[in-house]
Amino acid sequence: MKIVLTDSKKVAQFTSILKNLKNFSSDIEFHVDEHRMYAQGMDGSHCCLFELQIFSDWFTEYESDGSDRLGINCLLLSKIFSCLNGNESIELNYARDADNLFITLLPMEGETGIVKKFKIPLMDLESELLTIPDAEYTADIEMVSAEFSELVTQLGIFGNELQVKCEDDIRLTGKGELGSMDAVMKEDDILMYAIEEDTKLELNFSMKYINMMMTFNKLNAKVQIHLTADMPMKIQYGLDTFMDKDDEDNEDKNYIRFFLAPKIED
Repeated sequence: MKIVLTDSKKVAQFTSILKNLKNFSSDIEFHVDEHRMYAQGMDGSHCCLFELQIFSDWFTEYESDGSDRLGINCLLLSKIFSCLNGNESIELNYARDADNLFITLLPMEGETGIVKKFKIPLMDLESELLTIPDAEYTADIEMVSAEFSELVTQLGIFGNELQVKCEDDIRLTGKGELGSMDAVMKEDDILMYAIEEDTKLELNFSMKYINMMMTFNKLNAKVQIHLTADMPMKIQYGLDTFMDKDDEDNEDKNYIRFFLAPKIED
């Protein structure tokens, strides 16, 4: 297996993902075949699921002649990619049935710099993949990632729970012993809002896990949020489309997305 990434924007996205996955899991198993790199996992409390999918054509070079499972310590990955400079590309190499993965950080073409090589031990995790069914959601929201992240941070000042109400407008509430804060957003205030006619949603989520998802907000200028009663919320950062007009009708086939179950009120 050999995977190379030289596009600076994609290098930044890829490393941001791998550096932040440590917030969800201590270890992760990547499934790599001739078509894609795929991973999923849950946090320690089994409240939040993440799913990462990146197809072969997203990378600069992608060579794989079979199916490999690479178990890696997330904290170690984070430390490796903290050594990355802004003008460096990434190369991953793995020989089938070997015990180590080799990661090389090297200067972009035309640049000068030090080549950094890492050898990391692989783990035999043998994790079971969950089947994630496609679902139709009652409410679909798109917001500027930075704005949503800042809003969640502000709401978190007042409590550990985020209440989401969707009708004609969207109301986010954070409340606790220090008081409460409401953020009311109309369709014109955000990128997109669609809800089934004559529908009202009222859901509560743990602020802790929402904040964990917000660490990925630099992946894309927009974040997609999908809600339905009695089902996990889906938050997705696409790795293909951003906020260009040419992207409006396109869907991301490469993404990281999160599923968070709502809190059940007593």
